[in-house]
Amino acid sequence: MGKHGLDKLKELFWYSDSEPNEVLIAFCHIIALPAALCVDFDNPSILLISGGIAAGSFQMWAVLWNGTLRMRLIAVQVAALIALGTVENLIASGLMNGSRVGWMIIMLIELKNQEMTMCNQSLEQKASIYLYRDNNK
Repeated sequence: MGKHGLDKLKELFWYSDSEPNEVLIAFCHIIALPAALCVDFDNPSILLISGGIAAGSFQMWAVLWNGTLRMRLIAVQVAALIALGTVENLIASGLMNGSRVGWMIIMLIELKNQEMTMCNQSLEQKASIYLYRDNNK
């Protein structure tokens, strides 16, 4: 019988792939971030809006079209910078309250995605080394 409750949550957290989260965060950066900045600020940062749309689009491409761990890692790192910039912007403006705390959650998920993608990339590299050794014996 399968795991349930906290055991299942722990298994999902530590051993599942981060691709669904990466797609979700890409949508947040493409759609929700520009909308939130335009609503929350009288003079929203065009740089952060443009960066969010570009980072989200790149992350979407890296996951859905390219699919390599290398591109996904770069996309996750860029998205983490956008998430950090968003949180910093909200904190500096005194707006980190209520539902805006969700951007802090997005930042934490993106940092976790970065760790998972780096781990997967390391495992893929090790597997290719062993495969190379086995094929050249």
